[in-house]
Amino acid sequence: MRSFPLLSLVVVVPALGALLLRQARRPERMRQVTVGVAALTLALTAGVLGLFHLTTVGPQLEESWFRVPGLGLEYRLGVDGMSVLALPLTALLTLGLVAAGPRQALDRDTLGALLLTESMTLGFFCAEDLALMVLFFVAILMPVGRLIWRSARARSEARTLRTFRAYMVAGTLPLLLATILVGVAGRDAGAAGPFGLQALTARGPPEAWRLPLFTLLMLAVCVRMAVVPFHSWLPVLVSRGPFGASVLLINAHAGLYLLVRVVIPLFPEQWARVGPAMGALGLCCALYGSVLALSQTDLRRVVGFLMVSQSGLLLTGLALGNTQGIAGALVQSVAAGIALTGLILVVRAIESRTGTTDMNRLGGLVRRAPRLAAFFFLMGFATLGFPGTLSFVGEDLLLHGILDAHPLVALPLLLTTAINGVTLLRSFQRTFLGTPAHGHAPVVETVEDMMPRERWAVFSLLALVLLGGLMPGPLLRLRATHVETLVGHVAEAPRAD
Repeated sequence: MRSFPLLSLVVVVPALGALLLRQARRPERMRQVTVGVAALTLALTAGVLGLFHLTTVGPQLEESWFRVPGLGLEYRLGVDGMSVLALPLTALLTLGLVAAGPRQALDRDTLGALLLTESMTLGFFCAEDLALMVLFFVAILMPVGRLIWRSARARSEARTLRTFRAYMVAGTLPLLLATILVGVAGRDAGAAGPFGLQALTARGPPEAWRLPLFTLLMLAVCVRMAVVPFHSWLPVLVSRGPFGASVLLINAHAGLYLLVRVVIPLFPEQWARVGPAMGALGLCCALYGSVLALSQTDLRRVVGFLMVSQSGLLLTGLALGNTQGIAGALVQSVAAGIALTGLILVVRAIESRTGTTDMNRLGGLVRRAPRLAAFFFLMGFATLGFPGTLSFVGEDLLLHGILDAHPLVALPLLLTTAINGVTLLRSFQRTFLGTPAHGHAPVVETVEDMMPRERWAVFSLLALVLLGGLMPGPLLRLRATHVETLVGHVAEAPRAD
């Protein structure tokens, strides 16, 4: 007798919501349907979190429904310590985007793309079969790509389309090739399910294939995580891409999950060998992103390069290979996802009221929109490791992990945080303080403060960051088993000969 298909329901509900939007005629009805579907999905993911047992090792709530003959692909879902928190986080970010996003940016196509992106992202996190995971990984890109293609035809956004297409192809083709090679190796080994993650981890890839497979997977990870030099697509997508789906695509951290769920367990020895180089690359990426963010004049590009900087910190934490570094990276991924989503919501609220995010044309908004200014300040510093926030816990763990491994390497981390702080203070000053830019004063004088739905959505995200900072214990315990497993993989790698 099969158990209740809760995980399948979590994946299917947003996709069904996207279909329901086709029946809605009025814009207000479309938004109501989307908010209702997003809220239901969040409730279902909360149920998954409530049923999860902290002390159990391995995937839980597993479902296996069918296998594709001849391909070896199996529809198998499950959750572990890493993915169980990614589900409600993805659902929460989606609900916040549809509830507080600018109404003019949320038409039928955008709302449908947002729900489809959520559905594919949830499927990716639940997949216990590598081939199924890769299918979801590719499918996540489709709704965003379709929106970019539509906008490129309508508003000369060809550069965004070309950049997004080039980088996503560069990150997807190596992953597809690696998956095919894994399937061939599993078929040669006589495995009944060549793509099953548990069985694949237990038997491991053939020794001769490990280095090329590891290289292909790392290329896919670096592109999706926007690690320098594969970072250019992220600021372009944030500044010129469609609202909502692009933010969800970035803050879901699918590349990070692919790294900790597939790459490190399958290739611990290769990861241990390149760990120092990856740590150095991550720190360079973090510092480079912070410097570029400081030089921007557009608020959306500022947020985009802050995301690049955060990706570098996450890669550094995982590359350390110790408990504090890995735990800090996983905590920081949650904190950054929530805080940066709240910050981009505030930035888009500014744009919807003034028609621009260019700081050269803004100024003096605090007089007309004090709540907007307050939320920008709070959400901005929630990304920087400000005491009392969840990002403070993540960066503190990262710092201690670096000090334990390489004390001198902590200096770039501290410098990155300082530069990001200067960037946000400068952005706040130019946007909200002083006098309005020449010729833009009439627009500033008509700006309205945040509406109740916007305030509640951003306040909820801020409250989560603060609550996590004050009580980080449950979050750390939720992923403790997974963190120790990853540390064990890396620690045993040098002896795996």
